[in-house]
Amino acid sequence: MLASRESNCIVPEPFGAGLGGPPAGRENLRRSAGVGMSTSPKRRSRRATTLTPEPLYRLGTAFWGSGVLFAAHRLSIFEALEARPRTASEVAGVCGLTLPGAEKLLTACAALGLVAGDEAGRYRNSPVAKTFLVRGKPAYQGHLLAYFADLWSRFGELEHLLKTGEIGPREAAFALARPDDERRAAERAWVLAMHEIAVGGQAEALCRAIDLSDCARLLDVSGGSGSYALHFAEQYPGLVAEVLDLPEVIAVAEELIRQSVVGARVRARAGDFLNADYGSGYDVVLLSGVLHGLGERHILRVLKKAYAALNPGGRVIVQELTPDAPSPAAAQFAALFSLNMMSGAAYSAERIALWLNQSGFLRIAMTPLDQAWWFDHVISGRKP
Repeated sequence: MLASRESNCIVPEPFGAGLGGPPAGRENLRRSAGVGMSTSPKRRSRRATTLTPEPLYRLGTAFWGSGVLFAAHRLSIFEALEARPRTASEVAGVCGLTLPGAEKLLTACAALGLVAGDEAGRYRNSPVAKTFLVRGKPAYQGHLLAYFADLWSRFGELEHLLKTGEIGPREAAFALARPDDERRAAERAWVLAMHEIAVGGQAEALCRAIDLSDCARLLDVSGGSGSYALHFAEQYPGLVAEVLDLPEVIAVAEELIRQSVVGARVRARAGDFLNADYGSGYDVVLLSGVLHGLGERHILRVLKKAYAALNPGGRVIVQELTPDAPSPAAAQFAALFSLNMMSGAAYSAERIALWLNQSGFLRIAMTPLDQAWWFDHVISGRKP
């Protein structure tokens, strides 16, 4: 684990890091700092080829940190510390924990850089927790954490999914037993999680990569919360946008649209994006995070529907996670994320570009997104 100076959080090294070389342990850090370094070339060479199982230990215990984060979030630890610094005893009282439980959890959160303690035994939120983990804050990411937590059982039964293409028995049993109100809350949390991804920097990265100054009408297909449509409408005062998604998703999008200062120029329309009529007369069709959940037959169907909905000269914009991401961490994320999907895959930008061309689009461009951590490429094309 390495400490990030910018976030003041402990972050894991890339999952594959160190598997073919020495671990990034304390001894290696001392050597890199020149502490206790031998001038003997023979000694340095011998240490450089030493293999230990430490990278496997880091991989095998990576979920421990996730468990700490999820538990602290569900127990409202960060809200308790937002009001003022508190001792473990005070946190135990506010959050309903035993004193030993509060002490252990706060110690673990401090080790992960989520909170910080002082000499008086009081804990406070770190900058990351204060910004992203406190309910009600503008950049809150808690619904996304809830989505990650819901994937806990799926990755715990990953071998079943890989063998059968179906979720595992424990996840299936949980889904069947889940009360309707809890299921609806989880579905709403998923839509809000996608909103949090957008406002967490993804929408800004997309807007930097795409110039819509010549566009008057935008259709956001399977647009979820409508966050990208809203962000584009904020950037371009002459743009009118429409969000197409399922009725239960649109209900959440309409809440966010009503809260937006550009809500008058963004509307939501209920429909299944695979079967609904997209309409016509659009200058741009946005497909953000849509294609990775589909097979090739359905991808071509969606792209042809997008083509038909566009004016001549109109553009399709595909935002996706790809295995050829601009950074190793982003490529790793795409590879791991694709494991939880029962259909589709993380397709390369080149493959998506080929599908655009097969659907009739020309002037195809592939643009990597360097400052976004979820979707890493924009692939666009124009209708002749």
